[in-house]
Amino acid sequence: MEKFDHKTSPSLNNKHISIKALFIVFAASAIAVLVYWQVYQARLAVVQDNHDDKLSLVQTEFVKELSSIKKLTQVLADNKNLKRGNKLRYMFRDRESIRSINDYFVNFGLLSPIISQIRWIDITGNERFRVDFKNGEAKVVEQKELQNKMSRYYFRQGIAIEAPDSFLSKIDLNMEHGSIVEPYVPTMRVTYRTSSSDYIVDGLIIINFDLSALFQRIRSYSSDNNQVNIVNKEGFWLFNNDESKQWGFMLSRPELTLGNSNPQLWELMLEHKEIAQRYYDKSVYTIDTLPTIFLKKHNETLNEVIYIYIKSKNTLLTKIQLTALSYAGLSAFVLLVIGGFILYREHCYAKVLRKLFDELRAEKLELDSVNNELSNTIRQQQLLQDSFVEAQKLSSLGMLVAGVAHEMNTPIGGAIISVTNAESVMRRLNEGIRTGLTKSLLESSVLSLDDNLGLAKVNLDKAAVLVKSFKKMAIDRNNEEFIECNIEAIIKELLIALNSRLKTSKIKIITRFDDDYTLKSRPGIISQVVENLIMNALNHAFEESQSGEIEIRVYKSKKGDVNISVSDTGCGIDKHQQTVIFEPFHTSARGKGNIGLGLYMVSQWVTQILKGQLSLDSDPQRGEKYKTRFTITLPDK
Repeated sequence: MEKFDHKTSPSLNNKHISIKALFIVFAASAIAVLVYWQVYQARLAVVQDNHDDKLSLVQTEFVKELSSIKKLTQVLADNKNLKRGNKLRYMFRDRESIRSINDYFVNFGLLSPIISQIRWIDITGNERFRVDFKNGEAKVVEQKELQNKMSRYYFRQGIAIEAPDSFLSKIDLNMEHGSIVEPYVPTMRVTYRTSSSDYIVDGLIIINFDLSALFQRIRSYSSDNNQVNIVNKEGFWLFNNDESKQWGFMLSRPELTLGNSNPQLWELMLEHKEIAQRYYDKSVYTIDTLPTIFLKKHNETLNEVIYIYIKSKNTLLTKIQLTALSYAGLSAFVLLVIGGFILYREHCYAKVLRKLFDELRAEKLELDSVNNELSNTIRQQQLLQDSFVEAQKLSSLGMLVAGVAHEMNTPIGGAIISVTNAESVMRRLNEGIRTGLTKSLLESSVLSLDDNLGLAKVNLDKAAVLVKSFKKMAIDRNNEEFIECNIEAIIKELLIALNSRLKTSKIKIITRFDDDYTLKSRPGIISQVVENLIMNALNHAFEESQSGEIEIRVYKSKKGDVNISVSDTGCGIDKHQQTVIFEPFHTSARGKGNIGLGLYMVSQWVTQILKGQLSLDSDPQRGEKYKTRFTITLPDK
């Protein structure tokens, strides 16, 4: 019990409350910051995961498109109709050769919906062959309509590559006769260098690939919350949710660049590393590059660097911050309310404390008196517990005394009768001596005295054995030292003392001693334990007037310990009862005067005093003879 210190002044409580209030405010602020950071990071992680998913989808689309474009170009160029074999190049200038090449280009271009144009340009930039594709139809351009493309960047870059390598142009808009084709067609050109030694034309095979379908798929991935943006290496948009910002480099609008609209983002993009990067202003950005195809022969990329970034809504980051702030504010408010309530309670308690201060000082002496009384009560309780253990021993001993007294009635009664008969014979003999002693009287008296004295001696010997057994048992049960003892002798002496109770019962006691076991232990406690187990079986295992058996067996375990088992053929113990059977005051026969301490004391004696183990094995449904078996394992010291 906490003692009240009458020297402590209640006026100090205000200072304590102020300190606690400051601590609560600090704790609430710290937790609010932690909650804000956790909620902010969790919401931001969701946005970033969505960005990563969009980024992966767009990159996958580009990988598939670029791979198919490069393969289609290689397949187109690798055809015998385009190669001269052993013939000279001028031999293919006849109308039939030209028609066969145009037919091949037509058939090949119709196989893929993304091919918008196939051209074969010679080294001087003149188109030698050209087929246009639109809406699933092919148009072979006549010779007079063919153009010179020497001024175009893709021709200059493609022709500079050593045959038979390829070149992928940048993504731009398709142009015809110096003008941009409308509606705008996002186009990528793939060139394949053809040499004069292998091909009919020394120049470039160029395929224009219409990327409209690709850009449409990318647009389906873009939304207001996760906007997909693609820019080229100069910072011009190739793809933007706002289509008016696209193709600034083709439309002569240099202001339509990422560098103008967001210089910090563009600077970070130019420093882009191999992994995706994050950037934050009012929005969340995830930055990466689109895949590139490498030219293994020259260890360089076929296509230029193209940047991609996923942008969230302009208000998204602010919304995440406000959400995190609301959670943090709510957490701080709840903690402050709880802390304020605690402080208010403490303040109220302090007011009551100040009011009761003088009264408690006066009552302290009474409290000390009560504490002393409580201490005395606890000591008395401990003494009562010790007395209860002794009472259990005396109760057991009393039962033995009653049994021994009952057993001694028969031999002592027989001895008394024999002595009484001997006294009668002595009186007759004395009377004969006074009146005249005859030989026949003397002989009969001597014979009768001999018989009665012999019978008295036999009965007194039996009584002496009982007394000796009881005396040894009483001494053993009061002996608290470990001594050499014989288990068989202990059990036999116990059964002699219990004979008066057992002989009127229909329960038969059977003993089995596998060997003569002697060990160092406390024989009195062993006797009490076995007695309690026998009485427990008699009181609980059998119905009244029911016949049965109780077996006491002594044997050694494989480990060398001595086992004493007490088994009965009674009703058995169900599983629920087995879990609580060794608990104090548990009994299934409280109405018969049992208080439920028998098996609890047995468990305490075996485990605490004898330092052994007690186990129970019981199954009411068992088909074996013995339904219940208690086993005591004693260490062989």
